[in-house]
This record gives sequence, C-alpha cells and structure tokens, in this order.
Amino acid sequence: MTFHKILLIVFITLVFSCKQKPTLATSEISNEIKQLNTVEDQKQFLEKILQDDQSVRNSEKEAQLIQQYGNDSKERLDYIHLQWNQDAINLAKVEAYLNKYGYPSLAELGQDAAIAPWIVIHHSGDIEERNRNFEILYQAYLKGDINDTAMSLYLGRTYQFQYNERFDMESPYRSEDEINILIDKLGLSERKEKIDRP
Repeated sequence: MTFHKILLIVFITLVFSCKQKPTLATSEISNEIKQLNTVEDQKQFLEKILQDDQSVRNSEKEAQLIQQYGNDSKERLDYIHLQWNQDAINLAKVEAYLNKYGYPSLAELGQDAAIAPWIVIHHSGDIEERNRNFEILYQAYLKGDINDTAMSLYLGRTYQFQYNERFDMESPYRSEDEINILIDKLGLSERKEKIDRP
C-alpha cells in the first residue's frame, strides 16, 4: 500500500470520526472524578482507561476483518467506530481528570497510570484536541512523567495531521532538538516559553 493511500485512509477515518463522536454524560464523568479520593483510586481510574483504550485496539483482529471482509467493509468500519467511541469517552475522562488533579506522577502512580493520559491524547486525530493538551503534556515531559520518545511521538503525529506529511530530521540529532523544532513548526513556541519561564 502506497503512502498516499495510507494518508487517504487516515483522512477518511478522521472525517468519519468527527461525525461519529458519542454524546458523553459529562455529569457522570464529573461525579466519577470527584469520587477519586485516594491515590489508589486515581491509579485504578487511570489504569482502567488504559485497559479500555487497549481493549479496542487489536491489530490481528483488524487484519482478520480486512482479510475476511475487505478494507472498506462494514465489519472493519464497525470495529474502527468502536475505537473512536471509546477514544472520545477516554478523552473526556482524561481531560476531566487532568483539570482536577493535573498530570499523574510516574513516581506516585506508576507507569500504566502515568502513560494513560498521554496514550489517550496521542490517539486523538483532532488537531484542536491534541493542541489544547500541549501544555500539560509538555509539563509532564519536563517533570519526567512522560519520556522524550512519548513527547516526540505526540508532536510528530500532530505534525502529520496538520501538514499531511511525516516530519523527518537528518541524523544524528538529540530528541530534545526534535521536540523543540516540532514545537516551533506547530506554532506552539509561545505556549512552551510560558512554561519554560521561571
């Protein structure tokens, strides 16, 4: 499959995803967030989001659906819609969590809980959703709650959505350099500078 076909599939997928977002009961999510009274509650909440995210992502299952029914089949599209619906629910929960508690501490809550918000935001195909979470992800990166690879992947994918091409740098380069260049190219430099200022 050529790169142009892959881009077309991604574009069509994103168009459908914008129209297929479920209505979320924000009061239910708000109540759920208020119930997270302990660190253990928060840890379990975030780990469950990670499980929910991964439960609708099975590349073998998707490959079987494509092989059995075809790439544009109802069966495969139903599977993709299941992902989109879960992604929308997960994003609403993660953003509500981040608004109340901030980014989870890797040292305090562990790897799975700390990576859950990043994964959910990274899976969003909506540039606005990705950009509105830039500051909190960048701060998490500076604190070491997400690593430079995660930050690079998030920014690189945002660049791909925004410009319909992959961002490539000539080797050798440091991850920090790639992150800073991507931030600049995505027009996020002013927001970064506000965070960097003491």
